[in-house]
Amino acid sequence: MKKTNKILCLAIAMLTVLTASAKQKATDNMLVVAYVTSWTNEVPDPMTMTHINYAFGHVSDSFDGVRVDNPDRLRMIVGLKSKNPSLKVMLSIGGWGSGRFSEMAASEKNREAFVKDCRRVVAEFALDGIDIDWEYPTQSSAGISSSPDDTKNFTLLMRDLRRTLGKKKLLTAATVCDAKYIDFPSCIPYMDFVNVMAYDMGNPPKHHAALYPSPISSHITSSQAVEAHLKAGVPASKLVMGMPFYGRGKRDDHGLREYDRTGILPRGYEKRWDDVGMVPYITNERGELVRGYENIRSLAAKCQYILDHHLRGGMYWDYASDNSQGDERTTLYLSLLKNKKATVPPRQVLVLAERGGLHEPFTATGLQWLEDNKERFHMQLTILSTAEHIAKDELGKYHLILQLNHPPYAWSKESQEDFQRYIDRGTGNYIGFHHASLLGEFDGYSMWQWFSDFMGSVRYQNYIADKCDGTVRVEDRQHPVMKDIPGTFVIEDDEWYTYNKDPRQNVHVLAHVDEASYTINTDIKMGDHPVIWTNPTKGARNVYFQFGHSKLLFDNPAFIKLLENALEWTLEEH
Repeated sequence: MKKTNKILCLAIAMLTVLTASAKQKATDNMLVVAYVTSWTNEVPDPMTMTHINYAFGHVSDSFDGVRVDNPDRLRMIVGLKSKNPSLKVMLSIGGWGSGRFSEMAASEKNREAFVKDCRRVVAEFALDGIDIDWEYPTQSSAGISSSPDDTKNFTLLMRDLRRTLGKKKLLTAATVCDAKYIDFPSCIPYMDFVNVMAYDMGNPPKHHAALYPSPISSHITSSQAVEAHLKAGVPASKLVMGMPFYGRGKRDDHGLREYDRTGILPRGYEKRWDDVGMVPYITNERGELVRGYENIRSLAAKCQYILDHHLRGGMYWDYASDNSQGDERTTLYLSLLKNKKATVPPRQVLVLAERGGLHEPFTATGLQWLEDNKERFHMQLTILSTAEHIAKDELGKYHLILQLNHPPYAWSKESQEDFQRYIDRGTGNYIGFHHASLLGEFDGYSMWQWFSDFMGSVRYQNYIADKCDGTVRVEDRQHPVMKDIPGTFVIEDDEWYTYNKDPRQNVHVLAHVDEASYTINTDIKMGDHPVIWTNPTKGARNVYFQFGHSKLLFDNPAFIKLLENALEWTLEEH
């Protein structure tokens, strides 16, 4: 081999190593930027992100300073650095409809006063930098003033901010998806990174934040937004792709309002997944997209895109739009910061199961079934034998509370109050079996009236102690819990509770037992005897199964299907 060829091969090899090293460094230093708003009350978990952009500050009315919304909340946010010293907190100045940028940036005097006030705010609140969210230079669609010189003046603003803030403070900007309005080659040297607002890119019947172009994506997608910024001069090492924690739908759509109220899609409506665009959506009875939204699957796909294309990281709007369990922020944390690959967090399930006694065979078999099937349903199980020691506000982290074998007493006052809020507000969801409707005064505990109302305003009255088989007749075959369940099926060797009143007037009955089918002669009957029902007045998706005494249930295909359906329905993102 000639000497020149050897040198060329060595150079190529070194370049390959350097490129790989740069890509590895980008992955190692991945960012997760969370927008936290001034008008919400949530206290962010500082361990799930690297940066917080506090929204918002504004250009002052006199065009020469900064006004901060809810400064006490900003101080609290900065205080989170005591829990995560590596956390960076920045003030985001601007937002949709926040004006006076054009006048401020056009005047050297105003610009100088403004950037000095930014330095004051950074020092006063112990911030790590400033994020400029000018929506958008040269554009007045947000009802703000604009000028043809805004693009040029934006660069001057970035220059002056960098000079005044110094090299140790961060300077970033939020930019429109198509990379318009900003001269990136001129101003990118002053900026640490760019937050691309890859959302609000369309309305139904189009997605607003599809990852890739598809037949039902809008005029631009998240991947195209990234490509537009790269083409405009933003290097991948300074590009942070934004993601929404919300959806966009037709506000006047009755079916969507019904779904939001009950958690059940009306007949003809359907949840779908766009295999090309990589986002979920809801269609109406005509098959039209009426709501595009995000879920943990679509966010994980976007995180993988960020990793594959060696971008600087991911950003989201906004923290408060996440659910109580923090699924969406956890997806970004696991995917971008912890595992460095697309990761969907498991569904957290609290199982309440008293041990021992007559119900132990059912309980033990049920717990083993849940353990055997937790991977299939992507569940992480927490099993408690009593609710007495549940810590205050602990229930909110669970997607589902499954009352496998636990009565509606032996709860602390605090756990009762938390459970009531959990169910009423729909913080999570609920499945109850058998023992859950043992309502009355038992073992020295008083009646829990709220739980009685939840179960249809009933009080336990009697049961068939000798146990028998019974034929269950389905009433609502359209409900998700009853999917693919035969019209009638037999429950073997179970107790059958009776109550002081029929719960039917207060709950939605899915099935009843035919008391004439009992395999023993008994006078313990109700007449109309519901055994599967749900309470649609509650925020939580919920279903109660009156049977749950015998381990034979786990050999019964109908029971297994009911349990599988209930898990799918209550663990589904919605």
